[in-house]
Amino acid sequence: MPKKTSNILFPKTSLRRKLVRKILVILHLKSPFIAGYYNTCVQQQRRFPILMDQSRDLSSGPLISIVVPAYNTPEPYLNDLIYSIISQAYQNWELILINASDESNSKMMVNECASRDPRIKVFDVENRGISANTNIGIKESTGDYVAFCDHDDVLEPFALYEVVLKIIDEKAELIYTDEDKISDDGKIYFDPHFKPDWSPDLLTHVNYINHLTVVKKKLLHDVGLLDSEVDGAQDYDLLLRLIDKNPRIAHVSKVLYHWRSVRNSTARNFSSKKNITSSGKKALEQHFKRLGLNVKAEPKEDTPGFYKLAFEKVENISLIIMPFTSDVILKLFIELLIIKTNHSSMIIELIVPEGINPKIEGDKVKVKTIKRGGDFLNSSINEASFDKAIIINQIALPKDKDWVQGLCGVLCQTHVKTVSPLIMQDEDIIDNCGLVVDCFGNYMTLFRGADCSGITNTFFGDMNWVRNADAINGGIVAVRKKRFKTFLESYDSDIHNAVFKFSESEGLYNTIYTEVVFDNYNIHLPIKKSNVAFFNSNLILSSDGYVITTPETSVINILLDIAQKEGLSL
Repeated sequence: MPKKTSNILFPKTSLRRKLVRKILVILHLKSPFIAGYYNTCVQQQRRFPILMDQSRDLSSGPLISIVVPAYNTPEPYLNDLIYSIISQAYQNWELILINASDESNSKMMVNECASRDPRIKVFDVENRGISANTNIGIKESTGDYVAFCDHDDVLEPFALYEVVLKIIDEKAELIYTDEDKISDDGKIYFDPHFKPDWSPDLLTHVNYINHLTVVKKKLLHDVGLLDSEVDGAQDYDLLLRLIDKNPRIAHVSKVLYHWRSVRNSTARNFSSKKNITSSGKKALEQHFKRLGLNVKAEPKEDTPGFYKLAFEKVENISLIIMPFTSDVILKLFIELLIIKTNHSSMIIELIVPEGINPKIEGDKVKVKTIKRGGDFLNSSINEASFDKAIIINQIALPKDKDWVQGLCGVLCQTHVKTVSPLIMQDEDIIDNCGLVVDCFGNYMTLFRGADCSGITNTFFGDMNWVRNADAINGGIVAVRKKRFKTFLESYDSDIHNAVFKFSESEGLYNTIYTEVVFDNYNIHLPIKKSNVAFFNSNLILSSDGYVITTPETSVINILLDIAQKEGLSL
């Protein structure tokens, strides 16, 4: 009856209900978290847990040292953590609690934890900061591997078991898992992060690895443990120094760590730690310096913990424009593209099909024509004068005039083989954000059709992140000439249908650089005109469905409208 009355007085979608709820949250009479779809999934798993594989004997597995710096930890949080560790399916562990608490009750409570299990060891220390305290724990540990855990978080019962499987099966030296957040009372699970496998370019824009991280102890000592100079981003800095050593990295694609979201915690609000951005910037720039690269990192506005990178200047570039179905459209598009490109500090070699003579002002753009035909791309690459090349085979224009620097600067990293921008349609809708392989082994376009005008966070992270992808298509691609020629040797089809599958097994990665954004204005040119019986030539079929082709007259009018806005005289 009270619930029914409440729904009448405060309808679920009313502003009145939202205001009352906000007041109750402020007064700590109601949790700020709302149970959702993900929480339902977790609760179902709690009722019907996945059983451990009994065929695996891990009795000879390595000792895992779980290092936890504790500072005035609330008793309920510490109890949850201790219980989650004692309940681990894998039992060969030790818990190192570094007790820097300065409140007598908290200090005593942490010390009493040692009596709960002989594998729990407590060391009282003077608080010298998160890095220094953690380093004491690492030095006091006796395990071959060190797991890092915060004093108010919780591990899943199979967390260490899954990690040890990676250590045994893959000889992994650095292991990370998926994670989520829990409400301060531990009753609601939310904001899961289902992470990709090792993604070097994602890590240099945000610490996506985070929790749970387990590292071979020898590797930690090799890099000099944590650095107090970057407290606030000490875990990020440590990861960057670890990957400089090229360790064997493994990802457990299961949520095994629950990050507690409490008032003023980083889990709830990054801005609660003001030193995160400055420390992260320093850690990133030092990482690139160790690699011999001059890269500047800047924190993104309003998103602490996320960074934008500025690579070394590109001095020259070969820009290859593939033939379109209409020469009128092709010429107009090229002229618009050059207008929307900042080339004041570089030389652009513009390679176009024979018969196209775009009107280009200034002496920074040199035009070279190539005979049309099925071998156009191969001939263009062979004729390109410069090492770095950009291939364009669709109508899309950049949002920012410095797009060439943005794309090609990334190629200075030796592990990067191809780079593609984020391509939008109608400004806010994702058209292309790279290709990933789904659980059925099919290539699919990541986030295609998603609206970026509002909330962009997903179970797979943020849609605006720089990412590594399984493959990219042939719409807009930045490459190094020598590497790309290897691909062309076995390629004899239409570039429009190309899927560039440069695998990380080669130690090379495809990068979708979302700092560079193109808009295709919802233009889809027909690939070729042909008679079709049981399909329709006005449609283009793709792995993600189909799109309607844009008539030539409509394309011309769209481009003329853009030209007028850009002040381009035709």
